[in-house]
Amino acid sequence: MLPLRWTDRAVSDLAGIAEFISRTSAIYAEGVVAHIDYRLQLLRAHPQMGKHAPEAIDLDVRELVVENHRVFYRVHADAIELLAIVHGRQQTPRAF
Repeated sequence: MLPLRWTDRAVSDLAGIAEFISRTSAIYAEGVVAHIDYRLQLLRAHPQMGKHAPEAIDLDVRELVVENHRVFYRVHADAIELLAIVHGRQQTPRAF
């Protein structure tokens, strides 16, 4: 299994998601974060399970859809680099 390497952006995104959802329901926020974490653990074992992000300039950027969120990542030989986590209605980050 490959380890996860979180970018500052991905950490900030997940914290923002949790904070936004917890405004209405702390329990639901915990559930969403737990589900994202569960899928990331599966990703560690199956790095190719996501699909290529269609709007990404970098062809190595992949996305994993988790409920209403898109997790953008790159697979390296030694780790999976988590780039960003955005709600499906948000615009894709231009850095990709």
